[in-house]
Amino acid sequence: MPGWIWIVLVVFLFVVLIVGGVYVILHAIAAMHVIGGTGDRVAQRLSRIESEGATERSAEPPAFTRPLSETAERYAATQARIIEHREQVHQRHVAAWKRWKTFNDLDR
Repeated sequence: MPGWIWIVLVVFLFVVLIVGGVYVILHAIAAMHVIGGTGDRVAQRLSRIESEGATERSAEPPAFTRPLSETAERYAATQARIIEHREQVHQRHVAAWKRWKTFNDLDR
């Protein structure tokens, strides 16, 4: 190969490296703007959660500092509400299936 080809290849190499570096830098700057905006939104939501959580839970002591019977009663009440909710969901499901079963009947 003639010597001038090597010079062209080296110049092409440096041009590609410079263009690649500019590309990386521009995309890094754009990513930092996106990350900064996301960080601001997360910080706003976290501060709102912290301010709401501090006012609601500050009057109630932690469960492990209460008597075990009180904690057991709260657990039982919560489980009763969960079971009632599941039963309501089941009843709605049964009623929907009954409606769907007779939906296309002509003798309504």
